[in-house]
Amino acid sequence: MIVGIIGAGTMGSGIAQAFAQTEGYTVKLCDINEQFAANGKAKITKSLKRLVSRGKMEQPKADAILAKITTGTKEIASDCDLVVEAALEKMDVKKGLFKELQGICRPDTLFATNTSSLSITEIGSGLDRPVCGMHFFNPAPVMKLVEVIAGINTP
Repeated sequence: MIVGIIGAGTMGSGIAQAFAQTEGYTVKLCDINEQFAANGKAKITKSLKRLVSRGKMEQPKADAILAKITTGTKEIASDCDLVVEAALEKMDVKKGLFKELQGICRPDTLFATNTSSLSITEIGSGLDRPVCGMHFFNPAPVMKLVEVIAGINTP
C-alpha cells in the first residue's frame, strides 16, 4: 500500500515513520516544498539513529525503513492508496488541500485527516469522496494508538 502524508512536521514525519516501519507500506512524505519534505525525512533519520544507537533497532532495518520513504510536494501523491493530511490545524488550509488533492489523486484514494479538533464533516464538505479522521497520538512511531473519526459522509 502506498501512503501519502501531507505535512512533514512533527506529526507528519512521525506518521510517515509509523507507516514505513510497517510491513507492506511505502510512504510519500509531502510538504509545500521539497526542502520541508526533506527536513521531515531528516527527523525520521534522526529518530532511527537514536533507536540504532540504543540497540533497539539494527542499522539494516533503519536503512530499509528510510528507503521506503520518498519526499516531495503533494503532486507525488497521485498514485497513493491512502492520503493522511497532517497540515496546520486551520480549517481553510485543510479544506483547500483536500480540494487540490482530489484533482491529483486517483478517484479511489482514501482521504484522512490527522486533526484532533476540527470537524471531519466540514473538512470533507464539497469533496467528491468522504474524509475520515485518523488522529495519531504523539509520538506516532511509538504510540500504537490511532483514533478513527467518522464524518457524516464517512461510510
